[in-house]
Amino acid sequence: MIELACPESCPYLIDARISASKRESELRAKEAITVSASEMSLSDRGLTALERIERAIVNAQRGIGSPPIPDLQDSEILAAVENSIKNLETEETGLIYEHRADTPRINELSGRMRDGLSKFEELPPESRPRRSEIIKALSFTRESVRAHLKRAAADPAESRSYFRYISLFYQWPEEATRSLII
Repeated sequence: MIELACPESCPYLIDARISASKRESELRAKEAITVSASEMSLSDRGLTALERIERAIVNAQRGIGSPPIPDLQDSEILAAVENSIKNLETEETGLIYEHRADTPRINELSGRMRDGLSKFEELPPESRPRRSEIIKALSFTRESVRAHLKRAAADPAESRSYFRYISLFYQWPEEATRSLII
């Protein structure tokens, strides 16, 4: 996959976002989801948490704010999300324990997601996601990644469709975007 740091005004990026959103909606409507729609609907605070989760994943791959985690696979994202859920649920019980994942890449991604979810100081207190809404947003992400992995029947271990989908909606830092002739 070739990554281009397109400016927000790029007509190809705009078209890609529209067609990807439409295609994702159509595929999700066709798929039998194992959880009910009410369980997966997110409040405004849940959407804020979802945005932080997705931004952490995209920034980790791109190396924004910390060293990059190159070529993130959907299976690694799924494992990191599940690890984050376990850690938040354990923390909720009052235990101080951090579950470790199988690989350092998954641990790093899980840590970056939790770091992004722990900082909401810029939001007014009534707009900050609660722990239950953060867990629900992580569960929503888990189901989305699983759906993408199911679609990659040929080789789910090499799937990157979820990452490619969400990365369309998060802009590069302005200094990274420049005019390119391809």
